[in-house]
Amino acid sequence: MGNGPSFGYRSALGSPVVRRLWAASLASTVGDYIGLGALLFLATDRTGLAIATAAVFAVGVVPSLLTGMLGGGWFDRFPRTGTLVALQLLGAGAICLPILVEGIPIVFLVAALLAAIRVATIAVRSGAMADGVHDEHRGALIALMSSTDQGAQVVGYLTGGALYVLVGPTFALLLDAASFILGAIVLAGLPLPRGRPLPARAPMTAGLRQITRDPVLRLLASLVVVTGTVASLPETLAPSIAGDADRWRPFLLAAAPAGQAIAMTAFGRLPQIRRPSVQLVHFVSLGLALVIAALARNPASIAGANVLVGAGVAWIVGPQLTFLRLAPKHRMAQITAVMVAMLAVAEGIGSLGFAAIADLAGVSAAYRLAGALLITTAVIGWMIKERTPEALALDRDELPTVTATI
Repeated sequence: MGNGPSFGYRSALGSPVVRRLWAASLASTVGDYIGLGALLFLATDRTGLAIATAAVFAVGVVPSLLTGMLGGGWFDRFPRTGTLVALQLLGAGAICLPILVEGIPIVFLVAALLAAIRVATIAVRSGAMADGVHDEHRGALIALMSSTDQGAQVVGYLTGGALYVLVGPTFALLLDAASFILGAIVLAGLPLPRGRPLPARAPMTAGLRQITRDPVLRLLASLVVVTGTVASLPETLAPSIAGDADRWRPFLLAAAPAGQAIAMTAFGRLPQIRRPSVQLVHFVSLGLALVIAALARNPASIAGANVLVGAGVAWIVGPQLTFLRLAPKHRMAQITAVMVAMLAVAEGIGSLGFAAIADLAGVSAAYRLAGALLITTAVIGWMIKERTPEALALDRDELPTVTATI
């Protein structure tokens, strides 16, 4: 608050690059979750198992990993705007496939394709932010995109779930395709700086090496990956928690995204979230929220606890800002692609693992184990942070931006 109005949302939205990136993100993500909500319920109803819902998330692990690790070296080589537009159009085509082809396999195929497209989009968009968004506006933009993404999940899951119950998945999937096309139209006018030099294609492992050799990025990356294992837990378990009570399905899906949207909107503009200590305190709140969810005993109370879980997951806005500050601009897309790929792996493994625990030992056991994992990781992370001079310097806002190349 004391750092002046340049950190606020109004100042950030004065930038045409910020406005375009935010508007395109909003347009496409609302449709994404309308379609995903329908796909999740379709998979669950065909099998009757929570693990089928988890499989919709988990099936994207391999394509996400391949896209992030193998394709990451190319993402900085292509013009940002044209690449973003092309990815939106690919998404529009992919989401229409279940309308043309019957059966469960196509659901998983589309989920895999969309996972790869998502990794590429996030990576290239991060590069666009590094190229065209001033440092003081990045926190507001990340918070805006993240909170509206979560708000889009609320609207999308509620709408997708309702459409699934009322008319089936087809209309939901068509809405998703239309949102991709709208996103492409908005991004076509993205006014990025011209004349960006295209770097040589980096080795496949360059992004991972950049992360692992920086002590702050290495610590934060580890915490973010652990977060990924539990980030989809509320959505994964929602169909099992609701059971035959269809009216609770949309609310259980939307609760965590609502909490994340509220938290990111409240805290995203504050410069203090750039400090590792603040980030770790927020990380602890996620573990405590999962423990609270483990104590809940009915769909209504679990939905309330999921709001707190979503608010805890919102801690990741801080690490995103740290990565934008410390990572080299001309490798930003590749580094982001590596992080998104690792998150996809963590989300897939975590979704399957916790869903299996829920099927075998109950929903409370899955939440309880997730909470224990997060709290233990937070304690270890704090001890590492206290022994890392660069992290302590960031707490004092003394660490300069790193521009070194790989």
